[in-house]
Amino acid sequence: MADSNMPKYAGGAFIVLVLPIFIVLAMMMGALSGMSSAASCTPDDTSTAAFGWPTDRHEIDLDFYEPDTEGNSHSGVDFKVDEGSKVYAAADGKVSKASGDEIRIEHEKNQVETRYKYLKDIEVKVGQEVKRGEQIGTSGSGSEAGTLGLSGAHLHFELWVNKGDGLENTKPEDNAFGDEDTGGDSGCGCGTGGGDLVGSDNQQKAYNFMVSAGYSKEQAAGVIGNMIHESSVEPARLNGTAPGVKTHPSAAVGLDKAWGIVQWYPAKKIIQNSRDAGVDDATIESLAYQLDFLRKQLEGKGPVPTKDAGDRLRAAKTVDDAAFQFARYFEIFSTNPNDPEFAERQKTANEVFKRYSGEAPAPGSGGAGGCVTGGNGDIVKTALGLAWDTPGHGFTPKDGYADAVKKYNGATTDDPLTDCGVFVATVMVMSGVDKDYARRNTDAQMDYLRNSGKYEIYDNLTNEGQLQKGDIFIIDGHTYIYTGNYKGGDGKTYNAASASLHGHTPEASHVYFDDYRGHYTVARFKGGASKND
Repeated sequence: MADSNMPKYAGGAFIVLVLPIFIVLAMMMGALSGMSSAASCTPDDTSTAAFGWPTDRHEIDLDFYEPDTEGNSHSGVDFKVDEGSKVYAAADGKVSKASGDEIRIEHEKNQVETRYKYLKDIEVKVGQEVKRGEQIGTSGSGSEAGTLGLSGAHLHFELWVNKGDGLENTKPEDNAFGDEDTGGDSGCGCGTGGGDLVGSDNQQKAYNFMVSAGYSKEQAAGVIGNMIHESSVEPARLNGTAPGVKTHPSAAVGLDKAWGIVQWYPAKKIIQNSRDAGVDDATIESLAYQLDFLRKQLEGKGPVPTKDAGDRLRAAKTVDDAAFQFARYFEIFSTNPNDPEFAERQKTANEVFKRYSGEAPAPGSGGAGGCVTGGNGDIVKTALGLAWDTPGHGFTPKDGYADAVKKYNGATTDDPLTDCGVFVATVMVMSGVDKDYARRNTDAQMDYLRNSGKYEIYDNLTNEGQLQKGDIFIIDGHTYIYTGNYKGGDGKTYNAASASLHGHTPEASHVYFDDYRGHYTVARFKGGASKND
């Protein structure tokens, strides 16, 4: 076991961590979004975005703009919504102003303040405690004279942060807004793969995680081969200790030693950065958290990004190359590329590949066998668990979908795995939300939706702000499910899941209200899209 990520020398340079206001702000944002929970992923995980969307429009129409030489500026972000649209608190806090056409909410003992301007109606009082996502008013109209802001109907949102000399107007970080409990993770927990780790031991769990995160089986084997040499894939292992000996974060954080599954050096590289973001020690020493922390590092995200190492790993085509690239550019245990330790790690990586490659999930599949379970009571969670989180998979179903169709639907003829109606029905039955849902044929399903008494029917909806997660879109010949925004494995944002008969199995898509068939009807289950509704 080596001290990995050791300070570079012999022509290299030490990595210096600086804490500018953006990092301080990120830490505050972490606290705002409840990142101390055991379910938290890495500090910048999009599933725990710092702020909830203040409107039902989940897209910024005009961004923050620093003053230029001509005095042009924009002190916040604008959302182009119709007058009278709902406005929501972006985070938990206390109302400090509620008058005129503006609401201000203070957070974190007045270290952060959010402001909402050009309101038509105000529905809160000064001193009132509000929760993230709670409606505080409705939007109105206004003109931001002397700035680059929008005119007419819109919501203007500002962020103010105490940087040491009182509150100052601040640009929200990229991806600051998001849904509190959904992201690109199929609604199943930490990591791109999502859900509980799958495998008989830590080595297989880590291998399956890397594959489900989109790495090839060869690349995953290269990483796990290195982990075995570093820590035996033991998340609480300190450099110099025997296998099976746990050193908790509280004991490791102040030591000049490596710690964790990839032996972060020094130990505080992962421990202190995670603590600063509000993550508790029990979570920090868990395998799931450390794997997700590593994933974000390799993607160039989080407090200690290592995108160069991640890019080199992604480019590797063989087990040997993947093991070498990860060892050379992430672990950095030696500056000599001919060090015999590289060959040892390659040998171990090949053993990992032989042992697990036949059992691993497909890249991006969300884990071996999937993390979604029957009877979970959640339409969106089930849909995202069964559908690919990116488009373009053709006739190949996501792991677990064929079994789900067989068990919960029973359709066997005329290409059932690409049938849009079969997909929606399988989701409704498997989730347990509606076990009587018509199994196939959009005509039969439309009739069921209109006459079962279980659904509210909307024939004239025209924009996403009118929708709720779990809404079913249907027309003669096609049907799909609205999920709300989530980020796919390709980094793009989607908000629906659908199949297409003879076209593709269930995959990520976007909501649309009309196509060549006509205008879609929207059906909403009266009991809510999940058990928590």
